[in-house]
Amino acid sequence: MIHLDRNQVATPVILSKIVRDGKTETELAIEHYTNWDGTKQYSFSRYKHDDVKDALETLFDGKCAYCESNFHHVAPEDIEHWRPKGAVILEDGTERKPAYYWLAASWDNLLPSCIHCNRRQRQEDVRDSDNAQSGKKNFFPVVKEANRWTHHTQANRNGEEPLILDPCTDQPEQFLNINDDAVVNEKVPVGTLENRRARASIDVYGLNRKALVDERKKQRDLVVALIDTIRLCTLQLPVLPAGPVRDATRDQLLKKLSELKKHQAKDSQYLLMKAPMIDEFIQGIGPELQNLGVVP
Repeated sequence: MIHLDRNQVATPVILSKIVRDGKTETELAIEHYTNWDGTKQYSFSRYKHDDVKDALETLFDGKCAYCESNFHHVAPEDIEHWRPKGAVILEDGTERKPAYYWLAASWDNLLPSCIHCNRRQRQEDVRDSDNAQSGKKNFFPVVKEANRWTHHTQANRNGEEPLILDPCTDQPEQFLNINDDAVVNEKVPVGTLENRRARASIDVYGLNRKALVDERKKQRDLVVALIDTIRLCTLQLPVLPAGPVRDATRDQLLKKLSELKKHQAKDSQYLLMKAPMIDEFIQGIGPELQNLGVVP
């Protein structure tokens, strides 16, 4: 998970368009739940519109907002409500309905998610065997249950403090890091609120589910192999005499630098892991590359 500025993409107009009787979907939902009898839920549809899907795909470059995996070639993404719309799991494990119904058509509350991060299911957690299930679904843990935002009329969100991270309002890079085994860990000290938020995000989204960690490890190995080849080329070039071998080594260096740069691109998977690795390497080897007349 990395931070992305939601303002990079315009709010889809469809979310605020009139549905009927001169009212938007948000206004109709508020009207529905104002005198709700506890039976029929409001049927939301605006968030499913292709314009919303396209805007989220553009903002996140076709990646899951939580785990940074590409999903286009595997399965369609879920349009995820960060604050759940229909029901929410409370601290004691009970479910409250409705949930944040007034935010169902709010652009700031919508994220693209792969099905594994969004749908609750059994997953093997490589770091925590007690975390036998993951996937956000209706989970939205908060610091203090008494301060949960439960009604659209409450001022200042009722003082609600979410425990899970939002990639568009938080800076996940300040809370999380990924070790050499491609496992996500808390970057902040135990006992702090920041640590609690990091841990809750790792557990709820399932950021250490085995299949995901395995895929991140493959990507990490690719980056490490590129780094090793680039480092070897920079050692060889200064001592090679002019000629075909030196030319081929220089071409190899340029090719591998280009490939490494692609792993830094905005649409690359797992930038939370890759970006620090690549930045540290380039910073360290930069002077050597410049001496060789190569721009890193």
